[in-house]
Amino acid sequence: MKNQILRKIILIGILIFTYSCGINKNVKSDSNSELPKELFQRWKLNYGIANGEKISGLPKSPSNDYEFKRNGEYLLFNKDETFMTGTWEYNSDEKTIYTKRDDGELNGKITDLKAESITLIPAGKAVEGTPFANFRFYYIPKNK
Repeated sequence: MKNQILRKIILIGILIFTYSCGINKNVKSDSNSELPKELFQRWKLNYGIANGEKISGLPKSPSNDYEFKRNGEYLLFNKDETFMTGTWEYNSDEKTIYTKRDDGELNGKITDLKAESITLIPAGKAVEGTPFANFRFYYIPKNK
């Protein structure tokens, strides 16, 4: 009799755990649904600002183009159309996308998300305490 009760308790615990894992997956996809569908395209660098002044001489497209994929990956293009890959995560509380290199190191934050523009702020250990912490890069859709 005790074995049957114990089995039922274990079975209920497994079911609750499985159900709660499923709920967490839905929460993540729901937070990504807040993102404008236009995010998932190629973005070209429009201009940059450092310490309140426009940066001159930034590379033209395709260098520094970003393309965000729905699966949480992004591509960062080089001048010759080769690209580096990384991952991104959306924080719905902050309304910010965090970009990471393939090694998991934070390298940027995307804020001010709009269908027609995004703002990239360099971030991470390599940027903290350097002048790059004051840089802002403004992107527009590549097709514009």
